[in-house]
Amino acid sequence: MWNKLVLFLIFAIPVLAGNDRLVPADVLGTVLDVVRSDWNGDGVLDRAVLWQPQRSSDLANLFVFLSAKNGKPRIFTAAGVAWSRFGGQEAWLEPDPRGFSVLSGGSAENTRWQEGLAIIFDAAGPRVAGYSYHSYAAAENEKDFVCTADYVAGRGSRNGAEFAIVGGAPLLNEWSYRRIPVPCRAR
Repeated sequence: MWNKLVLFLIFAIPVLAGNDRLVPADVLGTVLDVVRSDWNGDGVLDRAVLWQPQRSSDLANLFVFLSAKNGKPRIFTAAGVAWSRFGGQEAWLEPDPRGFSVLSGGSAENTRWQEGLAIIFDAAGPRVAGYSYHSYAAAENEKDFVCTADYVAGRGSRNGAEFAIVGGAPLLNEWSYRRIPVPCRAR
């Protein structure tokens, strides 16, 4: 099964994605994780693939393939959705009842961190419903940093202080790190 998926990724993604920014010309890379579920409710399993290009920064790309009645899957892509190789830890996917989460984590000096995106589905396709970041220091005198953003509800929290979010839940194809609310960027 994995062999078929790897071959599919090697040969089909450049054609299907049609985006050189997501898939380098040599298409070498590693499948980090795969989750499957019927996210669009048509009775056919859909699939999300987290893929690490070989010649990239420390960021992994996400591909979501939704089945369609005409047989041609709808494909959604987002570059740089999760840190991978950074701090010695790869990114991974976790299914949940409404979609899945893209998670990554690691350590830098005395600080441990975990970052995540919550992906949900509606008629338009996959959306980024939430963002979270948590870091904590190994030294006792340093404070934890916790920031969450709920794009659907339009609110977030930074270390317990609430803030508003405008713009709603972006489609996966529209996601970039620039969409992280400013209070979550300043650590």
